[in-house]
Formats: sequence, structure tokens, C-alpha cells
Amino acid sequence: MNTRKILCPTDFSHYTDAALSYASALAAESGATLYIVHVDEYRDVSAALGEAALHYTAPWEAADRSEVRQKLEQVKPTASRVDYEHRYLEGGPIHEIIEFAAREQIDLIVMGSHGRTGLSRLLMGSVAEGVARRAPCPVLIVKQPVPTTQDNSPDDAMVLQE
Repeated sequence: MNTRKILCPTDFSHYTDAALSYASALAAESGATLYIVHVDEYRDVSAALGEAALHYTAPWEAADRSEVRQKLEQVKPTASRVDYEHRYLEGGPIHEIIEFAAREQIDLIVMGSHGRTGLSRLLMGSVAEGVARRAPCPVLIVKQPVPTTQDNSPDDAMVLQE
């Protein structure tokens, strides 16, 4: 497989850290360009809520969306010497990720198995599952390491287990 373009969506949660690490390593090994993408769904949630949006989305709309763009610019590949680009998209995460992958002829999508929870997840369902079902290319879903304790002792330090 000749991987030239890798897409790694981020929602800025710690759940996407493992996916970014995998995507970065794959991009470094293959010489692929890494696209770090954030889908800002505030307008999508607002449309889905109708009149209730006045109460629930007011803080989002009042906030300057440039803060989200700046946060995206701070997300960097974890491997050195990786060509990468940031892309800010607006809308439903599943739809926007799939459309971007098709439009940019992405060869591989690497994403976390979980992301944000709460209202947006309730409305949108599992983003990873939706992307995996509809993507025009292979999708690698990376499970976030699960914290466990050594020897089941509560006093021991937390150990990450993959």
C-alpha cells in the first residue's frame, strides 16, 4: 500500500493522543503528509436543537471561533520530520471527515476509538464507528491505553496498558 496522505481527526481530548501518535509514526515511516483535522460542530448542534439552541449553544456562539483554530494549530505530530497540514472544518464530524477524505484522496484515516462525550455524542452517535462504516479508504481506530494498577494495589503508580 502506497500511503501518501494520512488523516488524523482531533477533538482536542486526550482520547485522540494515541491516534495522533500512531498517525505521526505511520506518516514518518511512509513519508506521507499528515492532515490534522478538527471538525467544529457548534453550528451542527445548534441546528439539531432548534429553539433549545438558544439556551445550550449561546456560550459557543458568543465565543470567538478563532480560539478553536488556534488550538488546532497547537496540535503537532509526535514524530519528527513529518510533513503536516492543519484543516479546520465546520459541520457534522462524520460527514465532514468522510467528505474531506474523499475530496483530498486520503489513503488512511487514523482516529481514536472515543472522543468527547455529552450532548454532541448523544446527537451524533459514535464518530469513529460512523467514519469506519462510510469512509472511502481504510480506517485505523486506535484504542486509548487503559490505566490499570500493578498487582491491583491501590498504592502503586498507574500503569498504561495497551
